[in-house]
Formats: sequence, structure tokens, C-alpha cells
Amino acid sequence: MEYELKNPSDPYTFLAVDFEVATLTVFSISTLYGAEAKEGGESVPIFLFGGAKEWYVERFGRTPDEGREAKKEELAAALGSMMYGGFEDRRRYEAALTAITDPEKREKFIAEWQDGHSSLNDIGTYCHELAKRLRG
Repeated sequence: MEYELKNPSDPYTFLAVDFEVATLTVFSISTLYGAEAKEGGESVPIFLFGGAKEWYVERFGRTPDEGREAKKEELAAALGSMMYGGFEDRRRYEAALTAITDPEKREKFIAEWQDGHSSLNDIGTYCHELAKRLRG
């Protein structure tokens, strides 16, 4: 499912296989952010005043750390899918990625696309680096 990251900065979208992975993706960046599903699914709340861990345990029956361990590959994929831009931009982005078969050119395209952000907070690159670390 496609999600829009709710943050005070630039628009970003990402793909997650389920709501728990979407939640883990947001929590990996900041619990001060949230996410909204494109197709009207559940939204990840913004936790301005704390309570994120407790909400996660109540919602998913385990701690965020246990969830990260259990869904490590899915989380890495979701973080790796973080894209600068809104829902309408993802279609063009995905079409370009599909057309680029050379891995080096593909990485260059992704980096250049992410470089379009206007904020000092480069969420896309940060997420891509987290994804690489998770994949080991």
C-alpha cells in the first residue's frame, strides 16, 4: 500500500506491505511524523506528546523493537521506497525506475530525484541509508 508521510517538511511517499510496516517506517524516522494511506486505509498517528510505544504494543501486541526484528526485510523495503514527492509523482518515478536496468544508473537516478527536496531535512536519503543498514 502507498502512504504519504505526514511531516512539516517536503512531501514524501513510501510503499509498505501492511499497516505494521508502515508504522515501523514512520517510527524509524520520528514519532513526531505520521502517515496517511492513499486508498483510505488506516493512518499512522502523530505522537506529539508521547505514547507511541504504548500505542504500538496495544495495536500490534509487541514492542516496536520486536516488530522491527520480525519485519526487518519488509521494513528495509519500505524505507528504501521512500520517495520525495506526492502520490501523483510516484507513478512517474516508478515508471522511470522500471525503465532503468543498469544498477548504477538506477542508484544515480534515485539520488538525483531525492536531491529535489527543499528542506534541510533530507528524509529520503536518511531512509535509504537506514534501509541499507537493515539489509546489512
